[in-house]
Amino acid sequence: MSDSTDKPLNPTAFSPQTDTVNESTDAGQRPPWLVPGILTLGVVAVCVFVLLPLLVGDPSTPETQSSMSPATDSSASGSVGSAASAQAPVERSPFAEAQRQQARKAAQDALQRVLELQEILQDLGVERWAPNAYQATIATAMSGDEAYRNGDFTEAATAYLNAGDALVTLEDSVPARIADARAATLNAIEEGNQLDATANLDLLVLLSPNDLDRDTLRARVAVIPEVSKALDAAIEAADQNDLSAAIDATKRAVSADPDHQRAGDMLATFQQQDADQRFRQAMTRGYDLLDQENFEGAAAAFQKARQLRPTSAEVQAAETELSEAKTDATLRALAQTGEQKERAEDWQGALDTYEEALATDPTLVFAQQGLDRVKPRAALATALQTILDEQERLVDRRVLAEAEATLQQAQAISAPGPVLSGQIQAISAALNYARTPVEVNVTSDGQTDVTLLRVRRLGAFSEQNLTLRPGDYVAMGVRTGFRDVRVSFSVKPGQKGAVDVRCTESI
Repeated sequence: MSDSTDKPLNPTAFSPQTDTVNESTDAGQRPPWLVPGILTLGVVAVCVFVLLPLLVGDPSTPETQSSMSPATDSSASGSVGSAASAQAPVERSPFAEAQRQQARKAAQDALQRVLELQEILQDLGVERWAPNAYQATIATAMSGDEAYRNGDFTEAATAYLNAGDALVTLEDSVPARIADARAATLNAIEEGNQLDATANLDLLVLLSPNDLDRDTLRARVAVIPEVSKALDAAIEAADQNDLSAAIDATKRAVSADPDHQRAGDMLATFQQQDADQRFRQAMTRGYDLLDQENFEGAAAAFQKARQLRPTSAEVQAAETELSEAKTDATLRALAQTGEQKERAEDWQGALDTYEEALATDPTLVFAQQGLDRVKPRAALATALQTILDEQERLVDRRVLAEAEATLQQAQAISAPGPVLSGQIQAISAALNYARTPVEVNVTSDGQTDVTLLRVRRLGAFSEQNLTLRPGDYVAMGVRTGFRDVRVSFSVKPGQKGAVDVRCTESI
């Protein structure tokens, strides 16, 4: 075997990859040497990591050389010969060499995995968001380099595998870190901390360059000062119980950042507080007006409160109380009206009032008692007024008798009022007038049959003297061959009456 096979193959030391992109180079242009260079590097890598290890022997184990042992001839007389024994390296067995090459290949594969993961994480800015864990991983990989240089490929592979697993753990943590960065950004926006919001948003964009929310979040971060100023003004106005100003200020914050949760919650709170305040004011005014028995105003106030809280049990109770109060007030008014009409001797009016009260509540004691009290007086008052309105009917003996009975009923009432006393006096005069006889001279032609209506038939005569009660009378004359006649005349006390009844118009 030649001397070249005795030299060991030393791997290139592991070092963290760095960003070699020239910032001055336009990202949109590709250098002409880039593709050939990449292909060349690929060929070199295959030669270094695959072919060369197969061609180069392991220098760490000396090759086995053949040895010669000197021979001693026991039969040779008189002479002893000896030879020095030279020791050469023992040759490695094919099985051991295959295991060694397999360990080397495992270490190289593990290293390749480390390099790929390192590149991915560096693109994601791992040194910013996990510097300590990343540096510890690099240290593990570099210990693998040391073992590789010493020919301990198993140890090197173990170190590279450990480093790769650590990098995988970092890579697996990226989704959670993206979620944490987004949550931290949103939290800083809600708290009005623009510095923290900007830092966490930058980290979010670094971890997730194509994040769909980044532009929206940048816009929200930009208006943090405006939102914070508006919310501070809203809180100050609310502390001064100026809910209208607090609502206006909070609306400005929501307009600047519609997704701001705290601003939205504050607006809802202030609006609810304002509605509650207006509700209490409406209810208070409604009860004040109810106490004043201003039922129309109270109803309007309670209706306003219902608009603010359509399903409020308080409004329902208030409206029930309003209805009961209106009913009570109406009944009290009817009771007072009934009493007033009784005192005024308006018996029919009092009767109508108590009947109206009973229509509202048939159990009302005052209305029942009032009705029993005024009903006969109303009937008497009506009868008395009828006598006065129809005095001419007093010429009828039956009507006169009824009038006299009615007058007696009125006179039987103790402590009559002015109205009843006046009626009694007027009816007494009317009855006296109706009972005073008056002499009336009735003349005719002796051929006309005369009848004094509602009194008696007089027959045919030339002259008669009658005694009649004062009043209005009608005399009717009938004669064969002539048209009937009707003669109306009045009989008045102290005046002698005269009437002529005869049929003169022939048929």
